[in-house]
Amino acid sequence: MEFDELAGQVLETWRRHNEILLLLLAAIPAKGMTALPAGSRGRTVALQFAHVDHVRRGWLSYFETGKRPKLPRDDKANPPNKPQLKKTLRDSARKVEAFLSDCIQTDAVPKRFSDHALRWMGYLIAHESHHRGQIALALKQSGLRLPEKVSMDGLWGRWFAGK
Repeated sequence: MEFDELAGQVLETWRRHNEILLLLLAAIPAKGMTALPAGSRGRTVALQFAHVDHVRRGWLSYFETGKRPKLPRDDKANPPNKPQLKKTLRDSARKVEAFLSDCIQTDAVPKRFSDHALRWMGYLIAHESHHRGQIALALKQSGLRLPEKVSMDGLWGRWFAGK
């Protein structure tokens, strides 16, 4: 496999991951944004999505400054809405993709990941998939189970489906 082809596949993998996250966001009814896993004192669905965005931006800030960023605190009284989340997640995904591209094409490195861009991308995908699972659980326990078209074809099928 040629280097450029592999680099393209890496960036496409990141884009596919974010597409799946945005598909989940779009499928959640408005009342589902306040769902919380049973027995949890944690984040609502809306705040789970916000956390994903904050972590992305936090790592990018750290790579740029070398200093641990102060992530925004969850605003439980004024959580972000779906349009706000869609916009900010698209923006942070583009910034992650740009940084990954810089790592592939230049000497940019993700500190604390042994300078391995793919390890960092794998971490982000694993972290965000964990939160997608928490979101799905919160919805299910709140009686707002995702339609099979979304849960199977969307969240899973998009990984192995064609273009």
